[in-house]
Amino acid sequence: MEIRVLLVESNELIRGELWNRLAMYRTFRLAGAVDTAEQAIDFVAAHEVDVVFANRQPADPRITSEASHLGVILFQNHPDIQLVVYSEERDYAYHACRAQCAGFLLYPFDSLDLQMLVNRLTYIHDLQQIKRETAERSIMVKTRSGYQLTRIQDILFVEHINRSNRIVAEDGRVIELMGYTMNALEKLLEPRGFFRCHQSFIVNLSKVSAVHADNEVKRYTVSFRDYDGEILVSREKYAAMVSLLREKFARISG
Repeated sequence: MEIRVLLVESNELIRGELWNRLAMYRTFRLAGAVDTAEQAIDFVAAHEVDVVFANRQPADPRITSEASHLGVILFQNHPDIQLVVYSEERDYAYHACRAQCAGFLLYPFDSLDLQMLVNRLTYIHDLQQIKRETAERSIMVKTRSGYQLTRIQDILFVEHINRSNRIVAEDGRVIELMGYTMNALEKLLEPRGFFRCHQSFIVNLSKVSAVHADNEVKRYTVSFRDYDGEILVSREKYAAMVSLLREKFARISG
């Protein structure tokens, strides 16, 4: 498990002290460091960050807002990012709570307080990971009879046939889809391990057992375990698909 951290602090001594303490836990990876709350907002919009540690007043107030402003922006636009604020003023803990912060630290940093905070951050991060993994295991699709939750691992491929799209499942079920283009389905499924191998097919790479090439007639197909039949692979997509399969699954032949 790795927790990506952004530090919002213009004082290099404080920044270095904080990171040295966090690095001792071997759980954190420094994603970046910025001087102002506004720079932090731009950074999280362009990079993957799990936790932000910010000084209550990270830089001169003439060039940056307080961390409480950053907390409001993160809560609105990046609710999965945890924010920890630290300050020399104990009373600021109340403002940190109102700003939806995951924690507050008093500076100079206390080792016991930091340990308890790290435990809480790690626990929340683990719960978020479980939530993400659970969401990625299934998709909710619109069908002719309503909406249906379908497990990713059950899908062999998506097929475009007779001007409509359908899911072919591992157990032989066919789920007729409504309101989707193949491009939309490709965008939905590609991050979950699928590949558009043909204008009419999107395959679950983890279910492919072999890719066949008949170079004489320029015909390429895919077969699956425990499935009677093959689907087409376009000539243009053949090499890219074989490369992906070899990278992910050494057992694939092609």
